[in-house]
Amino acid sequence: LPALSSGWFWCPGAAQLRAQFLHTEHELREPRAVSQADMKVEILPALTDNYMYLLIDRDTREAAIVDPVQPQKVLDAVKKHGVRLTTVLTTHHHWDHAGGNEKLVKMEPGLLVYGGDSRVGALTHRVSHLTALKVGSLSVKCLSTPCHTSGHICYYVTKPNSSEPPAVFTGDTLFVAGCGKFFEGTPEEMYKALIEILGSLDPRT
Repeated sequence: LPALSSGWFWCPGAAQLRAQFLHTEHELREPRAVSQADMKVEILPALTDNYMYLLIDRDTREAAIVDPVQPQKVLDAVKKHGVRLTTVLTTHHHWDHAGGNEKLVKMEPGLLVYGGDSRVGALTHRVSHLTALKVGSLSVKCLSTPCHTSGHICYYVTKPNSSEPPAVFTGDTLFVAGCGKFFEGTPEEMYKALIEILGSLDPRT
């Protein structure tokens, strides 16, 4: 699963994604798309060890970008897929995740920028635990997972009345082989984030 510094999980699980993506360093740093009937995710390598995620609603062709630290790469992917970018989902305020927000909104005025912390650049909507929003016909639930930063948010994506598996974008809360550093939180907070919140999601996620 390609999540060195910016995590996400997708059915059918980490083991299969590891086998699919973690072959060589070169392959790991190439853009990849993961698709199902309801949504598509383009995995966009960023910086030296991060990832951005272009989330596409197949029904409406509306899209959101998770942690767009390199805006031009984002817009190139938007153009390639022929989708309409409306939303920025920011997991936390660190520069390697939110550092491209202000440039992106200048390049694409009118974007909705979500995050759980006032330190998130270009923020238009501050969210909290269980805040609900939409990307096209997709439902996005915000999950507060403080510890790496106090305002860290994971984004849980589902399609109403669909049998397809959900997805969750975990930022620096959860990696393939561990969790993020405790910059602004406690072990107890990370335990709650990993076990009680992320661990309680649909097991197909």
